Amino acid sequence: MAERSRSGDASETDPSDLPEPPEVELLLDDPELTDRWIAGRVLVRAGRQGLVLDDLEMRLVADAYSHRGKRFEMTIHGLVVDVTSGTLAPGEERQAGFRGSLSWECPFTEYDGRAFDFEVAVRAWLRTTPPRKGGIRHRIPLRVPPTPAVRATVAAFAGLGYVERSARVIDERIPESEQYHQGHQSLFLTDPTRGDRDLPRLELSFVTNQVGTFVHLRRAAPGKYRWESRPRTVTLAVAHHEADRTDLTARANAALARLRLLERA
Repeated sequence: MAERSRSGDASETDPSDLPEPPEVELLLDDPELTDRWIAGRVLVRAGRQGLVLDDLEMRLVADAYSHRGKRFEMTIHGLVVDVTSGTLAPGEERQAGFRGSLSWECPFTEYDGRAFDFEVAVRAWLRTTPPRKGGIRHRIPLRVPPTPAVRATVAAFAGLGYVERSARVIDERIPESEQYHQGHQSLFLTDPTRGDRDLPRLELSFVTNQVGTFVHLRRAAPGKYRWESRPRTVTLAVAHHEADRTDLTARANAALARLRLLERA
């Protein structure tokens, strides 16, 4: 699995008259993210003029919204890279390994084989001499499955009829939570039958660690982004080892009952 990016823009000039620009290519060792571990190689090609590499930075990033509802690329955390600087001769290619663990708080990008409308990716950022505006950047998307506790929670609400799903990431920590990294993921659930249901759409926000997930459940308000501007929440804790428990749907239903009481208060 690989992607590459070149600096510079195309023009109508004969390509043979143009200096070949530098480029960067990313390759993952395991696209399936075995054991929540990210590892791979970044290939830097110097082009015809050579390249002075001042810095090579690797990040785990996500497509996110600000609290004002604007889309941007949010950094989740950095990755370790073996080589960060050096000089490359014309046409030379240099390779460096990168690695890092996938945070338990990392947003999941799909559920039950269906991808959401955002990406989590590895981003390479090269700064060079002479400098190029914005550096040379490119990224490779990841397929990130939900953790066992999150998967089990979503399945429990599916047992209550909430089977339509969409998700987004917001660049804001959940207040008074024990989050380590910036941002949180919210999952929107809809009961397609609706009927007389008083809560046809729900929002679940997750704070996940190595033990399990702490779920904030509220009435969905997709037009609001700031945490405090959204409806109040009730909470539900699910451990990873409880993923096969048969009472999770009943616990989700009890949380839903508490949310109804909160909505009426």
